[in-house]
Amino acid sequence: MRSILAVSALLVILFTFILISFNPGYGLFSFGHPEEKSWRIALYKYYIENGANLSGGANIVTDIVFDLRGYDTLGEATVLFTAIAGALALLRRGGAK
Repeated sequence: MRSILAVSALLVILFTFILISFNPGYGLFSFGHPEEKSWRIALYKYYIENGANLSGGANIVTDIVFDLRGYDTLGEATVLFTAIAGALALLRRGGAK
C-alpha cells in the first residue's frame, strides 16, 4: 500500500512538472512590451470605473480583493491548504503497525 502511494505521488509530481515546463507564458506579453502596459492600464480603469457598480461595496480596494479577484483568492487558499495537507502527510509519524 505504501509503495502504491509513493508511485502515485511520484506520477503526480512528474505530470505536474511536465505540464509546467511547456512554456507557461505562451500568449503573454514579454516584460516591458508597450502593449502590455496599455492593456494593464485599461484593466485598471475598468476596475476603478465599474468596481463599485459590480459589487455594490463602498471601498474599491475591498471590492477588488473580495469580489473581482475572489477566484484568485480561492485558488491561493486551495494551494495553501494542499501544501499544508501534503506537509502533514509527509511528517506524520507512526501509524497502524
